[in-house]
Amino acid sequence: MNYQLLIESYSFGTTLSNQEIELLSLELETQIMNMKISTDFGCFKSAPSYICKGLNLRKGTFWIMCLSEILDIYNPPKIGKTKSVIVYDLLLEKGLVIG
Repeated sequence: MNYQLLIESYSFGTTLSNQEIELLSLELETQIMNMKISTDFGCFKSAPSYICKGLNLRKGTFWIMCLSEILDIYNPPKIGKTKSVIVYDLLLEKGLVIG
């Protein structure tokens, strides 16, 4: 299933299954690995405003940040950085966001 559809479903209030969360986690790991190669992928485009609003994120938030936010909600880290912070730091390093 397309990760964007899962994000959209969650933003509308649907609870995600453990299998769906695992798929999203694999997707994020793939996107992070690909970030080192290229930033031309769709995950670096802004998610629609209704999805950002549904996730309580700023309008224009990248898909990859929406994805990491959901994973942090379902599996918050016990110690260390959240996935959202890790992704934000990578985006900052690539010059895709301003700190």
